[in-house]
Amino acid sequence: MITVRIERCREGRGVAAFTVEGHAGWAPRGRDIVCAGVSALTQAALLGLEEYLALNPEVRVKEGFLYCRLRGAEERMREAQAVLATMELGLRAMAREYPRSIKIEEVRA
Repeated sequence: MITVRIERCREGRGVAAFTVEGHAGWAPRGRDIVCAGVSALTQAALLGLEEYLALNPEVRVKEGFLYCRLRGAEERMREAQAVLATMELGLRAMAREYPRSIKIEEVRA
């Protein structure tokens, strides 16, 4: 199962960080559309933050794991939140479609 952990900003709105961990197990590795979809959504969000918004989030990546935390983005927070909210919408839609493969947890910072 893929676990997505979304850490909310102190104010309760917006995403401060997200962690994605695990494998969906929906199909064999390399053919798993659930893993591919989650990877595409999260990697696109990360690219949007880094390349489009020129932010420098804290990022850790390894096999089956991605962690991203915003930092120093006060002047670009609105745009960053639009990117992260779009990612979250996509992940929640996938979790509804594949509830045995994706679990979303939400925590407060």
